Amino acid sequence: MKHPVFGLIALVFIAGCGQEQLTTYEVPKEQPAAPPPQTASEQNDASVIAAHTAMNAQAPSTGYTAELPEGWTEQGSSGMRMASYTIDGTSIDFYLTSLTMGDVPSNVNRWRGQVGLPAASPEQIASEIQTFEADGRAVSYIEIYNEEGGKGIIAAIVDLSPKYWYFTGKGSVDELKAHTGEVRAFLESIQFR
Repeated sequence: MKHPVFGLIALVFIAGCGQEQLTTYEVPKEQPAAPPPQTASEQNDASVIAAHTAMNAQAPSTGYTAELPEGWTEQGSSGMRMASYTIDGTSIDFYLTSLTMGDVPSNVNRWRGQVGLPAASPEQIASEIQTFEADGRAVSYIEIYNEEGGKGIIAAIVDLSPKYWYFTGKGSVDELKAHTGEVRAFLESIQFR
């Protein structure tokens, strides 16, 4: 005689055969552990390293370094300009270009024309040019002002034969005169790489 419980189990087993049921489970992804909080010293070190990295990434590839006066910002290169600088609170356009011609009188007369002045004689130009050295290189420096027109140019030609570098600052007479000391200090601080 068969036991009725075994018959019931067999019936349930047979009824369930052939039916597959899938059960799915959702398991949350493992989250990475948060880094431990930094000390004030570690935060300061991280800030210094980030600032230093940013400065190096934006360092000019012009082949020189110079001491930027307070309020000056380098804007990088574009077009013919190897470097451009802004001076806080002014509209002065100060930049560096490089050419293979270094004729001082021709360049001075070109700059004079740009500010609305007539050409000057070679003797007059020679009397207005100041010369000094930057890192052992000859620099011809001039300030050109058209007081009536209100425009001026401060320019320097650095002899790097066979090339010549032209540092040129253009702006209003008043702004340029207020910053001639900074321009001169910047030029005198140049160190070639």
